[in-house]
Amino acid sequence: MGAKDALVSFAGGLVMTLVLVTVVPVIVDTVVERYVSEFVGDSSFLMLSSDVIVNLVVWAVIIGFMVLLGSGGILKRYGVFGVIGLVAAYWLLGDVTDAFIPLATLAIVLVVGKTIQIRRSKKTGEKS
Repeated sequence: MGAKDALVSFAGGLVMTLVLVTVVPVIVDTVVERYVSEFVGDSSFLMLSSDVIVNLVVWAVIIGFMVLLGSGGILKRYGVFGVIGLVAAYWLLGDVTDAFIPLATLAIVLVVGKTIQIRRSKKTGEKS
């Protein structure tokens, strides 16, 4: 990996994190929540009130953005330099300690994923 690729990866992680932290909440609050509230109206479904339905849909949209733009997405697309860009984005936003949750989540997912991979390889190794 050359310096240009590393710089592109760093910038990608930086931009994705800034979009996730600043733009996505604005989009969800102003656009998604309003349209879902209008669509659902004042009704209930399976003993769920309209407020609960709206909150569930909004959380699903937020989780979708987090999967695409979060630390796992950054690691898949841009690698380690992208994750360094994630930390730099939180530093630019004023508090680098806010990067703890995305990094801890990423570490947990990597450990669980590696554990599952090791178990699968042992199972296939035993059957052979």
